[in-house]
Amino acid sequence: MPTPSSRQKLPLKSIVKWTLFLVVLIYVVRYGYRQWSAADLSEVQWSPGWWLATGLLYFCSWIPAGCLWWLLLKQAGVPLKFYPTFRAHFCGHLGKYVPGKALSLVIRAAMLREYNVSASLAGMLATVETLITMAAGLLVAITLLPVVIGSESSASLTQMMPALKILTDLNTGTQYAISGLILLLAILATPIISWGLQWITIRLVSKTGLPNQNREDSPIRFTPKMILLGSAIVAIGWGINGFSLGCLLMGCGVSPSSLADPLLWTTAVAGATSLGFLVLFAPGGLGVREGILIAILQISPQIDPSLAVIVAILFRMISFLSEVIFSGLLYALPEKSIVRNQ
Repeated sequence: MPTPSSRQKLPLKSIVKWTLFLVVLIYVVRYGYRQWSAADLSEVQWSPGWWLATGLLYFCSWIPAGCLWWLLLKQAGVPLKFYPTFRAHFCGHLGKYVPGKALSLVIRAAMLREYNVSASLAGMLATVETLITMAAGLLVAITLLPVVIGSESSASLTQMMPALKILTDLNTGTQYAISGLILLLAILATPIISWGLQWITIRLVSKTGLPNQNREDSPIRFTPKMILLGSAIVAIGWGINGFSLGCLLMGCGVSPSSLADPLLWTTAVAGATSLGFLVLFAPGGLGVREGILIAILQISPQIDPSLAVIVAILFRMISFLSEVIFSGLLYALPEKSIVRNQ
């Protein structure tokens, strides 16, 4: 029977979570409203063709993450084809709009039940895949950030984020060296990450009642090689996601001015999405993702605060529509119907 103290802790925890979410959301909405009101929308180019490319590339950007989940299931002894795995993976995206984001894992596991895949195993490996994907996204953003910070935008950037003044004062060679060092440290830390994922897996196995609870016989071995391979695979997806944002920017009249622009797009998307995921109480990272995206986009001297807000709002709308439309198509086309029509 729950004690009086336990009854008090649960509501307080929920109140704190939702209060933080509302504070962040209100701040971002107020800032966005002010910038939207100040923007001259007549000067913004509107190109629906680029918007379609944005939605299509956004869909394609999640194929590598689906591939990682498929490889994890395959190594765990699940003889499943790629299409039904990716179908369940992408349809699960709609679950992230429910606070807590756990419904995403439930949808994935439920859609693989018809293939006799254990819901516990599917959910556990979906959790591991999500952790690797978001950790890789955060690493991509942190690694590229020193490179994309240019001296020509240092004045506006440091005014908005004074903590970054240290990076803007460095020369280009030093900025690249810092990025290389961050990547090297991440690679050297792979054995520790491997051990951590193995420990998490064993704990999840023991809680879900799956067999093979010993370290040597766990459903999957998270070797450093696998972590590096998985991170490299999903990094490709983050790059495609960055080009999705780039298409939207070009549709709004912002043409690439240098080879560093795609790196900026990838940094913005990977950083905003990964950090938005960490805020579990924000459905789909709502507010958090937009706030980070707006801040990073302003590194470019071509993008003022008003345009950054417009792009962030449009990117949320297009990505959501892409998830709804393609999830509907994938759900309506199970593997059996595809094979039947061949």
